[in-house]
Amino acid sequence: MLVLRFAPPAPFIPPEWRGKPIVGIVACHTGSLEHAHRDLAPLKEFGGAIVDVIMEKTYVQQQSMLDANQPKGNHYYWKSEYLATLPDAVLSVIREHGARETSPLCQMVLFHIAGAIGEKGLQDGAVGNRDASFAMVVAGGWPPEDGAGQRHIAWVRSAWESLRPFSTGGHYINFQTADEGEERIRASYGQNFARLAEIKAKYDAENLFRMNRNISPSA
Repeated sequence: MLVLRFAPPAPFIPPEWRGKPIVGIVACHTGSLEHAHRDLAPLKEFGGAIVDVIMEKTYVQQQSMLDANQPKGNHYYWKSEYLATLPDAVLSVIREHGARETSPLCQMVLFHIAGAIGEKGLQDGAVGNRDASFAMVVAGGWPPEDGAGQRHIAWVRSAWESLRPFSTGGHYINFQTADEGEERIRASYGQNFARLAEIKAKYDAENLFRMNRNISPSA
């Protein structure tokens, strides 16, 4: 996972770097420790890292290591798109808008998702967009007392609009916001949406389970 953001005031960040724009890499290796050392060596040796916190961790430590970046009580606004490849034009967009982040709590995150998820057929389960290799998320965050909420939202939307021409057309359902319509929900599931609507009509015709990015029962 690649992260563009301002360096947080975390104890492991050198004081002279806190609050400055950085590029971070989050890695997770679930094999043996021997294989982890071998496979992650090129990453750990690349460039001159400000700090290296890639080490053996429990699953819970890995899963929660970014929680402090999004504390409860703040305001958040996200947009996301799936990408099939990373041409230079995409990287230029990410760099350009990453340099314009409007709040210390804003970030651009590029998730690598290619792998086992693409080894199944498109209709193998509810998951859509198995052709995607990356998920790009533009995330705005700011404290309630910050009066520039609209400026942060505008930054998110500007970066997102610049990325959309490179999208596969799909995006991750959990990164959707309340202002996105049904067409975005459909795009999250791709060609599986119609089948899911049929299943919803069979088992939840009255749409009891609707407090989510809802799939309405089909007629």
